[in-house]
Amino acid sequence: MLFLVFYFILFITLIFQGTHIAGEVKTPLGTLPEEVGQNPVAAARWGILLITVGFFGSALGLLGFRSASVAAMRPAFLAAGVGVLALYGLWVVLLGRKPEFIGKAAVADDHGHAHH
Repeated sequence: MLFLVFYFILFITLIFQGTHIAGEVKTPLGTLPEEVGQNPVAAARWGILLITVGFFGSALGLLGFRSASVAAMRPAFLAAGVGVLALYGLWVVLLGRKPEFIGKAAVADDHGHAHH
């Protein structure tokens, strides 16, 4: 029973995270500056992948209640789901957000004399 709880939570999380990453590119929430935004193409691909894996894993989990042979495949799909989530996490942390500074650095307002 505990296995099924973690199984379904994982795949529902993949669905929600996939819709978030795909939707953030089209309609950003405005919580991050534009300089650290996601690459739209890569984010859309990750979103589609996460949603697909999430729906497929959820459907397989539900079909496992009808068929013992499908239920036997659940541990392998749980491992695949954890693997996809780990790869997505690595992408977000290491590759996903790279600052692209547009402007120039501000000039110091010192002009060679000290202000008291």
